[in-house]
Amino acid sequence: MRVLLAQNMPYLPGHGGATKSNRLLLQELAARGHRCVAVTRGEPGVRTIAGVEVFAAGGPRLPRLVREVAAAEEPDAVLVPSDDPGLMVLGSALRAAPGRVVYLVHTLQQLPFGPRAFYPSESGHRMVARARSIVAVSRAAHDYVREHGGLESTVLYPHVYGPGPHPDLSDAGGVVTMVNPCGFKGLPVLLGLADARPATRFRAVRTWGSTDDELAELAARPNIEVVAAVPDIADVLRGSRALLMPSLWDETFGYTAVEAMLHGVPVLAADVGGLREAKLGVPYLLPVTPITGYRPQRGGEPYPRPIVPPQDIAPWLAALDDAAAVAAQGRQAAAAFVAALDPGALEKHLVNL
Repeated sequence: MRVLLAQNMPYLPGHGGATKSNRLLLQELAARGHRCVAVTRGEPGVRTIAGVEVFAAGGPRLPRLVREVAAAEEPDAVLVPSDDPGLMVLGSALRAAPGRVVYLVHTLQQLPFGPRAFYPSESGHRMVARARSIVAVSRAAHDYVREHGGLESTVLYPHVYGPGPHPDLSDAGGVVTMVNPCGFKGLPVLLGLADARPATRFRAVRTWGSTDDELAELAARPNIEVVAAVPDIADVLRGSRALLMPSLWDETFGYTAVEAMLHGVPVLAADVGGLREAKLGVPYLLPVTPITGYRPQRGGEPYPRPIVPPQDIAPWLAALDDAAAVAAQGRQAAAAFVAALDPGALEKHLVNL
């Protein structure tokens, strides 16, 4: 089988859940003997990474490169993630490989329909409907696509957790960690907790979302250390007493929640979207006031800027003080969830199309 991944985001480095998931799915297919090629946004060139031939191009050149590589490879399936502003990659894939496009739903806000859409578009909705198959990475994504798009999808939970072993990395006296501290992800909760617990150390792992103003707010707190993202999630989690995931938008799933619990780190997560699934029935799912509006998007911004409402941190403070009590339960639930995943699920789905 010949598989092409066409995505409007980098292949490497990629710390976001969608990018990491796509890369690992393709590498798994390559390891199973399939011809796998990626066309991705990035510094122009071609390289081979873990058995995958990766073509990269800048934004304006990307759609044409998708068509060129599709013509040369004649893929049996073209995987197109939803993280595609303007749907320019999806449009190119549909033209280059009609009847062979598989649409991967990673980010609800990037879909062209529904109440969470950044860029609602009737024509975009029709484009998604033309895909041979829609794959949702969570039940929350499946339900959203059905309710707001009138489209059916197949739920496939990507196996992004590695083969193990997964050592216990928690430290009951360690830092409280948050990945991607920004308005979308619930920065006010982190800042409120840091102000309320000045003797507690916090670690903020910067990825794609933080603005200069938000970084300044983090730097103003002496008990918050801002660190750069690293490829291995274990290095992020090591020495954590808890992981904060106070997202104020609907997460499609929340791989980091499972990863943290797998490593024995308790997770305090917002009661929104796919985080309800990712918590696997383990406390704590905590209330937030979600984002309901956005400011106009300015040039150079990857997304519209959220209007971030104030948050009540009282439930988060109580949960933080008691987080260690659910560590063992979370570790057991995450281990069972990962053990039940089928690394070959996408392969079977593509073969059966």
